[in-house]
Amino acid sequence: MPKDVIMPQMGESVAEGTILKWLIQEGQRVEKEQPLVEISTDKVDTEIPSPVSGVLTKILHQMDETVPVGTVIAVIEEVAEGIKAPVIPPAEIPKEILEEKVEEKIGLEKRYSPLVRRLAREYGVELEKIRGTGAGGRITKEDILDYIESTQKVTISTRPRIEKAEKAEELKEEVIPISPKRRIIAERMVQSKRTAPHVTTTFEVDMSGVARYREANKETLLKGQGVHLTYLPFIISAASSALKEYPILNSSWSEEGIVIKRYINIGIAVSIEDGLIVPVIKGADSKGLAELAKETQDLAKRARDKKLKPDDVQGGTFSITNYGIMGSLFGTPIILPPQVAILGVGTITKRPIIINDAIAIRRMVYLSLSFDHRVIDGAQADQFLSRIKEILEEWGAKVEKVPVTQTGFGGVW
Repeated sequence: MPKDVIMPQMGESVAEGTILKWLIQEGQRVEKEQPLVEISTDKVDTEIPSPVSGVLTKILHQMDETVPVGTVIAVIEEVAEGIKAPVIPPAEIPKEILEEKVEEKIGLEKRYSPLVRRLAREYGVELEKIRGTGAGGRITKEDILDYIESTQKVTISTRPRIEKAEKAEELKEEVIPISPKRRIIAERMVQSKRTAPHVTTTFEVDMSGVARYREANKETLLKGQGVHLTYLPFIISAASSALKEYPILNSSWSEEGIVIKRYINIGIAVSIEDGLIVPVIKGADSKGLAELAKETQDLAKRARDKKLKPDDVQGGTFSITNYGIMGSLFGTPIILPPQVAILGVGTITKRPIIINDAIAIRRMVYLSLSFDHRVIDGAQADQFLSRIKEILEEWGAKVEKVPVTQTGFGGVW
């Protein structure tokens, strides 16, 4: 039975994807969940697993082609292990498919991928002048990049690295083409700022209690489950609890009215090589610190290894971005539509503060909340952020009250 392979929707606002590489070729067997094709969108580069076990009988879209979400990109003949895939006799092949095959074979060198056509437009290149090195003389991305660099003396940064350092030294300026991913990210950020009136409020939080709690439990968690306990799971947990008390922060705007989400899915911004991806922790409010730490670590690793699945980046209702990992104290993050708020976390650092008219050294952090003023008023935002502050600063008492064991971490875990 033939099974269509569909270009998946890698995120709620993603409309198309670019095929980077086929990992299985026509005629080869593939097992269910085995990586089949590598794709790129504005949100993520990832490997898409095969939906079934069988033989890849037809690849409909080739490397560098950009196609809309929902498009059939290949066909797999679903067969069990050890059973040879059926061969379709020529008489049974539809006429339009045969004509398509002939057209491809005759004019393959004239079939340019969207990426190649875009680079040609940006640099004024006549593609007929380029000798393609791909299958059947097809012009590849590398072919056009080589041609541009050799004829225009421009270094193109879409390569993994600059191969000829002396060219870079000669240049006083460098043109960096905008990748499809960066272009769409830019459009979405402009759309967010243009559509949602952004306001940002910032609170200072004493993380000393969390720090002590983390120190008391991190070795047990690492030895017992192999998970590193960072500060981020504490903030996810506190935000999840506060969202249950202030559900207006866990909503979206629509012309029919404000849509309150009765589920809490926290998106965590992860920096990757060529952009930012926001995988989602589903049902964050029902998970303890150990589970949040494990899932955060897993999602971040799979994001950087291009192993995220479509479901991993969908359904977020609220987001957290941890720019403090690079040393930033605080910022004004941009909301990810259709969400109405995003929490920014600055670096946690020791600072002198006044407690009961005495100077004390504490681990402090700035938390910044950007919110959509169409939905949320300043008082609501401050109440929400104040509640997160309260939850985090209460953690100091838990160090003394909650026993640490090899099997668990008391009720709070």
